[in-house]
Amino acid sequence: MPRRRKMLAADEELANKIVEMAKRRGATVFQTVNLILEQALRAEEMAISLQEVVDKRWMLEKARGLGLVFAPERLLYEMVDLAYRRAKKRASKIWFEVGRWYGAYFSDKEEPLSALEKALELLTFGNSYYSLRDEGDAISLSLVGDRFTEGYTEALSLFLEGVFKALGYEAASKEVSKGAIHYRFGRGGEL
Repeated sequence: MPRRRKMLAADEELANKIVEMAKRRGATVFQTVNLILEQALRAEEMAISLQEVVDKRWMLEKARGLGLVFAPERLLYEMVDLAYRRAKKRASKIWFEVGRWYGAYFSDKEEPLSALEKALELLTFGNSYYSLRDEGDAISLSLVGDRFTEGYTEALSLFLEGVFKALGYEAASKEVSKGAIHYRFGRGGEL
C-alpha cells in the first residue's frame, strides 16, 4: 500500500527557507520536510528538544574553534594535579600564559566579556558552575567544580588571571581553594 501524504501548514517565511534549503541540497521540499520532522521526532524520543540538540552541537563547534578538546573529566583533573604538584612553577607559567593568549583572543571581539562568558560556558560544561558579573567598576567571577582537584583549581585560577590580565584587569581580591575560585577584578587593579 503506498504511503499517504498529509498537508502541514507553516509560516510563509519558514516555508520559503525550507524551499531554499531543499534547492541547496538537491532534494525535494517533501524530502526536506520529512527529514526535518524525522530528526525532530528522533530528538523527542530521546527526551530532548531539537533546540537542545542544536545548542549542544553549537557548543561542540565553538569549543573546537577555541582549540578545546574533550577528555575524561577525572583524567584531566588528575593529570593536571599531578603535573602541577611535580612542576608547579613551570605549570603555573604555562597556565597563566595560555590564559593571556585567550584573553588577547577575546579582546579582539566586539564584546570581550560576552565572548569570555561563552567560553566559560564551555569550560564549565558538565559538573561545574560559574558566575560572571560586570559591576561597572569591577568584575566579579566565581567558578565552582566539586570534582576539581587542588592542583586543577589552582592552575585554572592562573589561567583566569591571565585572561583578565590580557583584557586589562588585575585581581583586586582572590580566594582559591579546592573546587572553588572567587575573584574580583578591577581595571588595571583599580577598585
